Amino acid sequence: MHSKRRVSPTTRRELLGAGAALLPAWQASLAPAALAAAGPAAVAGRGARESRFLQFDSPEDEFRAHFRYERDLRDEGQALTWYHFTQYAVAEGERPVPIVRYEGMEFSYFRRVRDLTWRIHAHNVSFPRRLADGAFTTEVPNPLTGATLRPQPIVLLDDPGVLYSPRGYLPLDSREAHWLPSFRTFRIDGDSVVVDHVRPTPEGWPKTFIEASTSSAPRAAFDDPRVTSLPCIVTGFYVFPFPKWMEMGERRGHMIGAWFGHKLGGVQELPEDFRARIQRERPELLRPRWAEFDRPMRFEA
Repeated sequence: MHSKRRVSPTTRRELLGAGAALLPAWQASLAPAALAAAGPAAVAGRGARESRFLQFDSPEDEFRAHFRYERDLRDEGQALTWYHFTQYAVAEGERPVPIVRYEGMEFSYFRRVRDLTWRIHAHNVSFPRRLADGAFTTEVPNPLTGATLRPQPIVLLDDPGVLYSPRGYLPLDSREAHWLPSFRTFRIDGDSVVVDHVRPTPEGWPKTFIEASTSSAPRAAFDDPRVTSLPCIVTGFYVFPFPKWMEMGERRGHMIGAWFGHKLGGVQELPEDFRARIQRERPELLRPRWAEFDRPMRFEA
């Protein structure tokens, strides 16, 4: 499913995420109770942590490896990512401050349209939570301005879709068939395989935008060609101009969003209170929107 690897000498504007259902075994071994039971001698005797970069025999093999993190190598499938992210205001001349936490999900659905090329559509739903106690909220303070802000739930349904292949990303609302390459680096980290990924910026997006993520999957699953969709944990960040709801006025600066997420096996694995709120307010978004594929594509895949 992925190639034999060579070891080298020395990876939606408002939000994103992808993540995992399994913790790597080494993380469980570092739990406080485990360390206390093992004692200082056992901890000191672990030896050097294995860390090395991976290279692939071809761009196609590297693409297959990354697609197992983000989605699934099957011809058609779904991928559900659940995450928390915090938005920070970074104003020129001021200390950065956290403003609000969100809990959300990205539900994507995809079909292979030709060899190693998938068409992908997705929708996102996120609800604001207070920083202090995590309760769902409709109001948060902005310590930089003294204003009371009213962050709204984020429901993104207008994703135009994208083609993804070893050539890169091709947003389906692009004016021309210009594939955007992405940056990826794979490395072994103990019992995990980690990929750092920088998503390319589509045309027309702000100059100050960047989105990057780090995904971690169990090494045993990564090395098993039968696993077409890797269980993984995802962390990441994005930088974006101040949104209007933050009411920053003429202040210069930008927003940073930082997230932590899990790739889940389906909506049944969503936390109960989060799933219950979607069920009350937007139950149709707990299902894939396959009708998106009925829209004709402007480009040949």
